[in-house]
Amino acid sequence: MIDYINNWLAHVRNNYGVNPLIFGAIYGAGIIPFWLSVYKIAAGLRKKNFKQVKIFAIVLAIVIIAPFTYVVVWGRNLPFWFWIIAGILIAYSIYSVFRKLKVSRR
Repeated sequence: MIDYINNWLAHVRNNYGVNPLIFGAIYGAGIIPFWLSVYKIAAGLRKKNFKQVKIFAIVLAIVIIAPFTYVVVWGRNLPFWFWIIAGILIAYSIYSVFRKLKVSRR
């Protein structure tokens, strides 16, 4: 199983120019800033501090798109289905944030 995963990682790296470990590291590094931004946006909305909301909305947007920016810059020959899945993940992340903020405003 480990050999299969290593072969798959090498295949992705060689064929598409994207290292899945770097993608995963960027994605994982964004977890804390993601949730901090959601918290700060919710707190800013409750306090009507729209400057705070704007700042952390920008941070949140950067965190959401950072791993995909890595793929756009370094990736090559990526299949069309990848872009569909990436778009779905980005759209779902945005939807999820709005849903969480809507619940926290109550």
